[in-house]
Amino acid sequence: GLPRFTAPDATFSVAYPAPGSAYTVSTTESGVTATFTGGGGGVMQLFAEPAAGRPARDVVRAIVGRTFPAAKVAYEIPNAMVGYQPGYGEVADVWPQSTTASASRVRILIMAAVKNDVALVAFATGPFRAFGPDFGPGPPSGANLEIAQDMGKYVNSFQWGGDPVR
Repeated sequence: GLPRFTAPDATFSVAYPAPGSAYTVSTTESGVTATFTGGGGGVMQLFAEPAAGRPARDVVRAIVGRTFPAAKVAYEIPNAMVGYQPGYGEVADVWPQSTTASASRVRILIMAAVKNDVALVAFATGPFRAFGPDFGPGPPSGANLEIAQDMGKYVNSFQWGGDPVR
């Protein structure tokens, strides 16, 4: 029941949040950006880029390096999958300075998989929030990123062009 984005060149498609949900959604030729308007906020991007012969880990590291060069990897995501294709994922943190000289921790979650030399990427950022009894759905979360609670259904909806319909 979710809307589906298909790249103009049909190299991939992905489901994204429906109108009227807690997201403001925009699309470009390379994918979808969904800004979470509830809770602490955050941004989720679902997109593709040429792998150019790189494995998923190199794609992830390049994207983090160009968007948040000061980010520090918190941990790698074991057995990361995108569109049911084995890939690579990591969680990182960055402390950007505000104009008031204060820093607040931003959590980054990124996963990618490569097939047919096309990297499909799920990239989310938002405020770090420690999940536990006082915040979140109850159990602790290693992601500590509110938008990550909703991200899985979109990550698993990725399909490369030519994949059988699921």
